[in-house]
Amino acid sequence: MLQEHCVNQLPQEGCGILAGSGREITSFFPVKNQEERTNAYSFEARSYLTALKEIRNQAIQWIGIIHSHPNTEPYPSFEDIARWPDPMLTCWILSLKEQPNLAAFSIREGTCLPIPYRVKVI
Repeated sequence: MLQEHCVNQLPQEGCGILAGSGREITSFFPVKNQEERTNAYSFEARSYLTALKEIRNQAIQWIGIIHSHPNTEPYPSFEDIARWPDPMLTCWILSLKEQPNLAAFSIREGTCLPIPYRVKVI
């Protein structure tokens, strides 16, 4: 669902919210990207509020933000780092440059550190 959402947003970046419990991500909430530029994202207010309401209704927590990079590697841009909203949220980037490639980061006070993760597929 996540990759499909990002591919459907091309040539713009796809974006959304990752939620779950503790360090386990169990849900993806797509949020409409209101940017017209192909190398940036910002949440459209209505779909953002809808996602937050659903997170609250499911009694899960907001863990991270994911967005795609249609033409670049899965590493936060200077703008991604400068505009990062909350150091408690993880930053996930899905590169669609060639083969899909997912990476996760912690962004705090302008510093970006990779986060190791494991994906379970059932």
